[in-house]
Amino acid sequence: MDSTGKDLSQEISNEIKNFGLQLARFKEKETPEEKFKRYRLQNGIYGQRQPGKQMVRIKIPSGLLNTAQLRCIADICGKYSYGVAHVTTRQDIQLHYVDIDNVPQMMTDLSEVGLTTREACGNTVRNVTSCHRAGLCPTELFDVNPISETVAYHLLWNQINQDLPRKFKISFSGCTSECGLAAIHDLGFVAAAREEKGETKLGFKVFIGGGLGSHPKLAQLYTEFLPIEEVLPLCEATLSIFDVHGNRRNKSKARMKFIIEKWGMDEFKAKISEELAKVKASDKIFPPLPQPALKERSELLAVLPNGNGDPAESQNLHLWGKTNLLPQPDGTFAVQIKLPLGDMTTAQIKGIADITERFSTKGGRTTHQQNIILPRVTQKQILDFYRALQVIGLAEKGAEKVVDVIACPGAETCQLALTSSMGVGAAINEILSESLPSYDDLEGVRIRISGCPNSCGHHHIAGIGLHGVAKKVNGKLVPHYQLHLGGGIDANQAIIGKSKIKLPAKNIPAAILELIGLYRTEKQGDETFNQFIDRYGREAIGEKLAHFTDLAPPEERPDLYRDWKEDVKDFSLDDLGPGECSGTVIDMIEYGLRMAAESIEKAGEAAKTNDNAEIVDLIKKAILFDARSLLYTFGTDSPHDDQILKEFQQKLVEQGILTERFEMFTEDLGNWADFGADAETVLPFLSEAKAFVTECQDAYDRMDASMKIRKK
Repeated sequence: MDSTGKDLSQEISNEIKNFGLQLARFKEKETPEEKFKRYRLQNGIYGQRQPGKQMVRIKIPSGLLNTAQLRCIADICGKYSYGVAHVTTRQDIQLHYVDIDNVPQMMTDLSEVGLTTREACGNTVRNVTSCHRAGLCPTELFDVNPISETVAYHLLWNQINQDLPRKFKISFSGCTSECGLAAIHDLGFVAAAREEKGETKLGFKVFIGGGLGSHPKLAQLYTEFLPIEEVLPLCEATLSIFDVHGNRRNKSKARMKFIIEKWGMDEFKAKISEELAKVKASDKIFPPLPQPALKERSELLAVLPNGNGDPAESQNLHLWGKTNLLPQPDGTFAVQIKLPLGDMTTAQIKGIADITERFSTKGGRTTHQQNIILPRVTQKQILDFYRALQVIGLAEKGAEKVVDVIACPGAETCQLALTSSMGVGAAINEILSESLPSYDDLEGVRIRISGCPNSCGHHHIAGIGLHGVAKKVNGKLVPHYQLHLGGGIDANQAIIGKSKIKLPAKNIPAAILELIGLYRTEKQGDETFNQFIDRYGREAIGEKLAHFTDLAPPEERPDLYRDWKEDVKDFSLDDLGPGECSGTVIDMIEYGLRMAAESIEKAGEAAKTNDNAEIVDLIKKAILFDARSLLYTFGTDSPHDDQILKEFQQKLVEQGILTERFEMFTEDLGNWADFGADAETVLPFLSEAKAFVTECQDAYDRMDASMKIRKK
């Protein structure tokens, strides 16, 4: 049972059993790779660029983890992965280099502590995130975590969430400081309050249609205030709109932001209003969302601790405390553990679990800043807590500061990544830690790195953002990074950073250090980094950094032509894969089969009211959905219905894949109206249509490893 009270044990148990069956069918070449790929993605299993190895993504709503879950992750990280876990910018945890045969047991181990990988990848609602300081922030209106968790578990295994055109992301923020990053989400909820009849009512300001990637868009305001009880109906109405109108044929244009871009916000609001009315009028029952209490604003009572007599330790403790401790009104601290580039070893995860038990923090929280927060540490415990972190190598200061670089896993494992974002991130961390003993004047400056334009590292919303590209220099392909400047999300505004110059990967750390030096020498007064970027100008900054684009000839400095973490191999893009984020032809097939089944179900409902014309219309839709779906396996598609039916007749009926009794559906669309004359005619027609839909599904289930449908 999860923290919201929903019992997931049966769903998880069924899923693990089914995964094992599907894996066995795939290994026996009874199931095509594309079909199995779609299935494993839905279960959070993502292929790596290393053949046969998988990335397993653990879905962690709001990032909340108890001690047993931490220990479980440590165990499976050591047994089945390579001993390092990666915290993502969606508060998930990823394990890499996993053999597919070990996945069912990993899923079983996770289920025993209430965790799942389900819907952490694929065309689903991804992990529902929340402000990583929720419940800890002194400026929040209320703690959004209980609501965020309830939404996450309501949508998990929900039928509305199983076959979306593309991924869908939801976040919650507790206040306008926007730590929840609503601006880059498909649905972003920001805590709000308003007076109604002399009482304070709590709810959310809602933003819709944000997203990064190669076509970044900031979310637009949907409403200034949404009552808490309408959160789940709005989620389902929005998902329904997305499901119907998302661009399934062009996955690069399939996100919610493109629907809003096409319609405009006014039309989008009208559509949502209609759909929301349908949801509210339906017999659907939503779980009640927790009703939070408005938090009283109070001064922080906790003060930063000193050491215990040792001057050096006292100094280090004080510097660490300035950046990694979050004082609480009750006199305790929340401790933010800085994880270098989001990574932690098996031993470190076990150490965090031990620390959690020892200091009674009752669990931790992964953050979208790729760190971990442990709450409720008393002032008397801080020194021992700090020493315990030193033992496991996680006592670095600078959490959420310029020296805390964010990076996606990059080319070491990801099939889409061009460059080693983790390699360059480590090099940046090293040079900044050595060269910046103090960074108080760099408040708010963050460095975010992605190995490709897809922005898994959120490079668009950083003061200094980098995404990997390839460029030829002196006749050789060289790893480069596109530099983005001036991005960020805070209480005042959300800004997408603008790009200016491409720099060779090996020159990035020195270029970043020079850029910071330029800001320090040229800024005016209390000018922030982003204000400096706007005033000084990206063109001028590009000119200042242009000398970093020069490289010595490859015969003199071959190392400059290689990526970080690569000592011998020349840079190339030969091992890039197609990527698995955007789905496959299987998505189109299964979507069509689903829509056919739904159309027939609606036709059955129409039969109860003797609406013969509606029945015939729905049967037509079902037949065409099924015909198009199965023809995808032959590489066939057409916008013309009569051509689809002709091809279906030739390729499936005449070839014996479907029985000849269904020729009645494939001869002539114009004659279908004859079936709607009276109930005696239309009801047998509906019965045959139901059999047709069932047989089409059976045919799909007989698809072999080469994506050919076997004869029955």
